Amino acid sequence: MSLDVDAGTLGRLRRLARENKQMGPRLAQLEYREMRRELENPELFDLSIDFDFESGPDTPRFRPILNDPVGQRLPALNVPLGRIAWLEEPHRLPVIGIYLGDSDPERIRVPFADLMNAHHARPFARLVFLCQGFRMVPFLGRFGFAIEHVGQQSIDAFAPRVHKRFDLIQIRDLASSKLLWQPDSTAIDGD
Repeated sequence: MSLDVDAGTLGRLRRLARENKQMGPRLAQLEYREMRRELENPELFDLSIDFDFESGPDTPRFRPILNDPVGQRLPALNVPLGRIAWLEEPHRLPVIGIYLGDSDPERIRVPFADLMNAHHARPFARLVFLCQGFRMVPFLGRFGFAIEHVGQQSIDAFAPRVHKRFDLIQIRDLASSKLLWQPDSTAIDGD
């Protein structure tokens, strides 16, 4: 199969690639500044949603993709870098799960800001935020991060599934940065 591309189209494609290379870091800087501004809002994580959990459990029940013949053939989902960072080839970075227990927002605000500072300055991974609750979901979604609601499940219960789904290499706790899980292991209590 050959692609016949005229010189004009090829020139436009090169120009778009060049503009993307120039504008990508600038757009990431603007998104990062907006995120920092939002993080200063004391009411940022005061999410108030009225779910009727009496009619059902608050822990999601996922289809078992690990033992399902169709699930075994599914490719890992593409994990975005997030809009606060930019790289030419983000797909080359590893995928890391960041566990967000449903803790006090003030306890996670500083570690989250530190993680975002490092991610913006020098992206080191594509991040999947594994949320126990819904408190941070809208905020993370606005900035283009991958999110998975894991509810009250133990890490051993959801880790194999999210590993298969996102091809992540490890799960770390946001508040403590401790390594919680990696492939071919059970829960880990420290680094």
